[in-house]
This record gives sequence, C-alpha cells and structure tokens, in this order.
Amino acid sequence: MITDSLLQLFVRTLGSHKHVKRGAMSKHDGENGGLPADVTRVLGHVGGWKYVDFRFIEPSKLDVERAALTKLATALEDGTSSTWSHALWNGAWFPLAVSSIEVHAFDPVGCFGGSPEQIVTFDISSGDSWTVFPNITAWLSALTEGFETEGKDAIEKAYAWARENKSCIDVKLPAGEDERRSKQRFEAGIGNWIEMRHPDGRAWAVRERRNGYELRIGEGEDAVIRKRTAANPSAEVRRMLREQKAEGFVGSS
Repeated sequence: MITDSLLQLFVRTLGSHKHVKRGAMSKHDGENGGLPADVTRVLGHVGGWKYVDFRFIEPSKLDVERAALTKLATALEDGTSSTWSHALWNGAWFPLAVSSIEVHAFDPVGCFGGSPEQIVTFDISSGDSWTVFPNITAWLSALTEGFETEGKDAIEKAYAWARENKSCIDVKLPAGEDERRSKQRFEAGIGNWIEMRHPDGRAWAVRERRNGYELRIGEGEDAVIRKRTAANPSAEVRRMLREQKAEGFVGSS
C-alpha cells in the first residue's frame, strides 16, 4: 500500500516538472470489475498526465488499453503473430503508463516468483525482458527521483536510480519459440518442484521463488499450496529438505 506522503510527493514532483502536461480527470467505469486500490489511487491523481510521449493511463481508458495489449499477447500465444515482444504482456496485469515503446503495469498475481502487487515494465516494441519492481512503492520512489531534475530523460534516470539502489531486477524472456508462446513464460524465476514421498504415502513438494518458496502438501486436486516469503529462499528450501528427510521422506523419481 502506498503511503499518503509518498503519493503526495510523487504528484508534486511530477506536476512541477516543466515537460509534464496535466490531463483531464476521469473515472474508471467499473464495467469489467474494480481496480486494485493502489492503481485507483495513482491514476486518480495523475491519469492522463503526459511527459513527452510517456502517458499515465486515464482511468476511463484503462479497460480499452488493457484489452488492446491482451489482444496482441493472445495473437502471439495462438501463433497468428510472431512479434515476440508482445509475449511480454500478461492479461492479468493493469497498465499504469505507456509510451510509444514502453509499458508500465501493475501485477496483481506475482509473476516471476515475486509477490502480488509488484510493478513490471518492458519495451513492447522490440524488448526481450522485463524490469520488475517489488512493489508500487519502489516504482513510485524511482519515478520521483527521476523527475526531480528537469530534462527529457526522467524515465532513464528513474531506472538508473532503481538499479543503483537495487530496487528492481531484470528477467529475460525465454529463448525458445514454444516457451515464449506458453503462459509458463511468466514463471521465469520460479524453480522446479522438488517432490518427496513418505513410506506411509504422504506427498510433499517445495519449489523456490525469487522472494521465498512454495509448499505443496498432498497431490492432485486435493493438494494444498502455500506460499512463504524468505530472506534467503535457497537456504530455507535446503533446511526444509533436511527436515523432511529426517522425518522419513525420500525423493520421488
């Protein structure tokens, strides 16, 4: 959740930049469901504002923008398009800002082994990777820093600040054509399941995520999935594997 102080600072900084033009206020009509709270808060303040050709989405146009991006990604997935950069969009996301080449989106799912409500940016024209901010606070903080100085390179400065402060990471699009068309492309950064079974028949599995791990207890439709965060996911997964082995679980072939 964005703090009021950060949101106000961002709006003041953006609004005072000489290359930013304010747009008319609008509201999301809600016909296709409500928006996440932080999306509503940000776009309710700066939706329609433009910086060169970088534009924050007007709430009233968000569904149209989202549908257009999803149409491009769907065409890539079903094989009717070979514009690989369109594989970078996920239909579950909400666009926050776009330019002639770039998209900034709110991810309510938590793709790439990250947490829900992270921010994903990418080059929709010719890109082959995502830049992922762990949350909307990190994204707004970077943009605020970028717009602190006058000029037409605020977005580049925002990325430079974020990388210097380790508040974003880059995730590559898979190399193979089939992988790029598959919805599994959004699982980059998520490890494979390590499956174990107890002599009494119990099934247990774990897989590492970028910011933690997932447990799967049981199997089939009755399996229970639990996500956990961890400062050192690899070490935590190794610890749990040792504990399960001590309890009699053995690796499944």
